[in-house]
Amino acid sequence: MGENGGMKLDVDGGITIHIAVDKPKGVPEENWLPLNRGDYGVDVILRLYNPDLEKFKTWSPSKAEKTG
Repeated sequence: MGENGGMKLDVDGGITIHIAVDKPKGVPEENWLPLNRGDYGVDVILRLYNPDLEKFKTWSPSKAEKTG
C-alpha cells in the first residue's frame, strides 16, 4: 500500500473522504466510502502511523463536516 492508500489527492496534497449512500458527483471512486441507508451511530476513526512524533506537536486533523 502506498503513502495515500490509493486515494486521490486534493490540489493542496490533502485527502478528502466522502461518506454517503450515493457517490457524490465529481468525487473519485477511491475517495468515497458507501454508507447503507439505515446505518445509524456511525463513528469515524482516524488511525495514523508516523514514526516522527515531533510532527504531531504542530499537526491536527481536519474536522469532519456534514453536507447535504
